[in-house]
Amino acid sequence: MDTRELQALIAVADEKSFHGAAAHLGLTQPAITRRIQRLEERIGTQLFDRSLKPLQPTPAGHRALAEARDLLRRLNGFTESITGNNAVTGPFRLGVSHGAAPLLAARELRDLHTRFPDMSLTIKSGWSSELLPLMRRGEIDAMLSLDGPHGTIGGTDVRDIPVSLRAQKLLDDQIVAIGPRSAKHHPKNIAELAEHPMVLMPDGCTFRALGNAWARQNGVQIKSVLEVSALELQIEMVAAGAGYGIMARRFCMHSPAANRIRILDIPGMNWDMGIMLIRRQANTDLDDIIDTVGKIVVEAGAISDPLPDNNAQMLSA
Repeated sequence: MDTRELQALIAVADEKSFHGAAAHLGLTQPAITRRIQRLEERIGTQLFDRSLKPLQPTPAGHRALAEARDLLRRLNGFTESITGNNAVTGPFRLGVSHGAAPLLAARELRDLHTRFPDMSLTIKSGWSSELLPLMRRGEIDAMLSLDGPHGTIGGTDVRDIPVSLRAQKLLDDQIVAIGPRSAKHHPKNIAELAEHPMVLMPDGCTFRALGNAWARQNGVQIKSVLEVSALELQIEMVAAGAGYGIMARRFCMHSPAANRIRILDIPGMNWDMGIMLIRRQANTDLDDIIDTVGKIVVEAGAISDPLPDNNAQMLSA
């Protein structure tokens, strides 16, 4: 296998054009075209859909791209081990879902960079449903995510995640109802909660869907809704007294507004979930930095670990 062809494959995918890949690698466009054609002939299938603008990999192209990234990374590691340069170098691309973001904030990322100063760190934030396809295509090396209450990540059952990926639970969490700490009286059940304005994410949010389903099961309907499109803004709006919300407990505890909100003890509204770290099985050369990400997240989660029962009751009272 010619590594120059693999480099061309990655460049075309990243730049989304043969012209851009040529400029990136300092080659002519015909040279890039020939390398991709040779690779396609060797594999026996088309790797890019040339009818699309911008250029996109075919399904086979996505699989080839993931393997090419892994092969080149391992080859670099082999060279460094022979030359005696054992420092972990090269790019590391980490996806962080919005719900897990407070556990890998600026201080944690600084610690990660300090421990791996020779790594080029790229952070991609988004919803789990956006990040999981990037993992499958090899566009990110690992992702930090929330799983759903029924064992789903990004809308995909954990059991259906490709065998090329491995999911590891780092921390337990819960989806809970929250309200403004300034309120004198808080709702004690779903019927009372439904009488209040709600600050929620748009339809499609797992938190909102669970709240709606629980309301229907109890014969009530959440009517007054103020929609926001950012979790931190949702917490700030709740803290300001605009209404009540449904949120991951650890996200609340790590929020700058943590001392201005109250986690409510509403029967049935405490769905179990977890903080997950997902990696590609083939990326063994990245195990050190991915393991370190996991350790940093667990350490950061210490401030939001469950309290003893008596203190937990005080928090939710």
